[in-house]
Amino acid sequence: MNVIVVNDNKDLFEKLDIDIIKRIDGCYELNELLNQFVNLYYNKMILDITAIENYQDESVLIELASKINPERVIVVLPSSSSSLSDYYLHLLVKNGFYNFTRNFEGIKYLIERPNSLENVKKYLNIEEPKKEEIETIDPIKMAQASMINNIEEIPSIEEEQTTSNISGRKIIGIMNLTDHAGATSLTNMIVRQIISQGQKAIGIEMMRQDFITFRNEYLYSCMNSMDIDRIIKNISNDTIVIMDLNDFSEGKKYCSEILYLIEPSLLRLGRLMKKNRNVFLEHKNDKIILNMSFVSNSEVKDFEGETKSKVFMNIPPLNDRNRNLEPINDLISRLGI
Repeated sequence: MNVIVVNDNKDLFEKLDIDIIKRIDGCYELNELLNQFVNLYYNKMILDITAIENYQDESVLIELASKINPERVIVVLPSSSSSLSDYYLHLLVKNGFYNFTRNFEGIKYLIERPNSLENVKKYLNIEEPKKEEIETIDPIKMAQASMINNIEEIPSIEEEQTTSNISGRKIIGIMNLTDHAGATSLTNMIVRQIISQGQKAIGIEMMRQDFITFRNEYLYSCMNSMDIDRIIKNISNDTIVIMDLNDFSEGKKYCSEILYLIEPSLLRLGRLMKKNRNVFLEHKNDKIILNMSFVSNSEVKDFEGETKSKVFMNIPPLNDRNRNLEPINDLISRLGI
């Protein structure tokens, strides 16, 4: 059984489908909060960090780590605040909190696959920013913007940085529609072949660490939007990004276009239709790729007629050890790379 502590991120917690023995809502002084769990046995604590007063203060994290096993805690960070700075993540890792996220997908992932120090050790080398380097929001400008358009919310600092980072970039997302449709391997093959043609490219996978298998320096594993921002910030504007989205729905906002993969066996298609009978209607204007496909090119028209969809490309099973795959070259060309 698990316990959850909820404050600002209430919407994320409402979607959780886990066994809960106790729930606490609101903002508390640290000791006041922890006293509510005395003599209570639980598996995981999913902690909305904003539920702790002065949570930005390192002394609070030190005290929290001394009174509760950090390995049993999943820290849910606010979507837009100073606590999302790299240095705050440094403080979390330094004090033993290796599991942190700011989205629903991250919570689900960390419940099943908790991080080890190896996953987050990159945050240990981050130095405390100097005061003059910390950006602030001009309240006068914000007020003026609000008066000009009081309907739209003013984007957070993080959102503005994300928009700036992805502006003009070619970021192609890949998402499996049927289970195990090959997004990870396809991402690796596309990136590898783009690089072999003399262009810059990297691959990013979300919410997984499957790229470790390939052992390539141009492949990155990310757990949240902040990880993506950090990587994109450090690559040149002409670097093409191929992103294996997995179940990370927020990743779509980064993509200039998305490829949806279908492994067109009767078994996979049957399971897909059982899960969502309107799936092809919902994706009628999207780029659908038949991947690892034994459907012949002459049969593609039949597939399109039966599903009332348009197939962007039909890719047969490939040997991913091969360094020059013609179907991948064809796909790269069709994508305008």
